[in-house]
Amino acid sequence: MEIDALAKGVGIFSSALTALKQAVDLLPHNSKKEEAATALERAEREFKIAEAEVAKKLNYEICRKHFPPGIMLLKGEYNWECPECKNTINTFPGLPSFRPDLEADMT
Repeated sequence: MEIDALAKGVGIFSSALTALKQAVDLLPHNSKKEEAATALERAEREFKIAEAEVAKKLNYEICRKHFPPGIMLLKGEYNWECPECKNTINTFPGLPSFRPDLEADMT
């Protein structure tokens, strides 16, 4: 699959989720609105997981400090930062990978 097509699909799905969220907000307050809001939350969570999986395949780093995982942004040549929680990792080649996001799991 081409990267451009994949990126376009992700963008379209993200826009659709935003539109659905706005539509759910317009529903009258009752059990059907609650069901719709719950289904929308589940869809958003699944979308974030799929988005992270795609980003990982495109060689982006993934933040493991929260769930669903966040896509980290490159800050400098080897430093990655999570825009959500500000977790950082360094992927400088030739040095052991310093992964503070995994350090807590090892204790």
